Amino acid sequence: MLQVIFSATNAFCKYIKEDLARLPSPDGKRIGTQPITTDANTISWQVHAIKGVGRRRNYTDVIAVEARSRYAILFSHPQFSSLEDFVKRFGRRWANEGVDMAVESGATVEEQVQTMFDQFLAIEKEMFFCRNTDLSVNGHVSDADWWLSGSYENYGHNILTEPEETWLGMERINCVHKKAKPFPGAKHQESFIPMSRMVDDWLFRFARGLSQWDYPQTPDGDFPNPFPISTGTDEKRAVVKKVESYPVPDNVISLDEARKRKSRV
Repeated sequence: MLQVIFSATNAFCKYIKEDLARLPSPDGKRIGTQPITTDANTISWQVHAIKGVGRRRNYTDVIAVEARSRYAILFSHPQFSSLEDFVKRFGRRWANEGVDMAVESGATVEEQVQTMFDQFLAIEKEMFFCRNTDLSVNGHVSDADWWLSGSYENYGHNILTEPEETWLGMERINCVHKKAKPFPGAKHQESFIPMSRMVDDWLFRFARGLSQWDYPQTPDGDFPNPFPISTGTDEKRAVVKKVESYPVPDNVISLDEARKRKSRV
């Protein structure tokens, strides 16, 4: 079971018209602004909605940033109709971008695309939504918004197409060095590239048995676990379980896209 936690800002809750429960605090402190973490059994995303200004005042963008990698997925005025709609479209983007990175990195090949999509679908996911803003992660949301705003201004567009969203994320935002603490409470920051961390996450979770290399203390064919250090997420998961969860739609990712990729091989 993979737990997927969406920490939604007040702006996203207002945008999606959902009065989500606040993320409970184990110690009663920092309610509403708690740190979110990712580990081997959990992946957490900070989700924010940003209303446009000027000529874009009637447009709203949505940005999701993953807690460990700071990898950003962009949605230019997506007009999500509900949380279920968001889950479906987010899942498709997560899967598509993960597969693209896995192949482009050279860790997998085109012939394995269908298998990765199948693994993504096969792994049972429990998705939780809560009202919360991890301020350290949300800072990277602001960085992504700066890139989006610049694209609108430079090209005179009000909306980016999905290929343009993906290109901006993968070729600009997610391939530059970021700095963040490796886990809440750490004293020092680490420098890393979001795409590198996210592809490691993807390969570990959804490319089982596909590695042509052997890794120490890793089952044959699997990619290594990028989460060797406990970050206290077990306690956080127990708290999050009190928050309302949503089932993953059966059609979260269209296998037609995988078949199209396969046909190009």
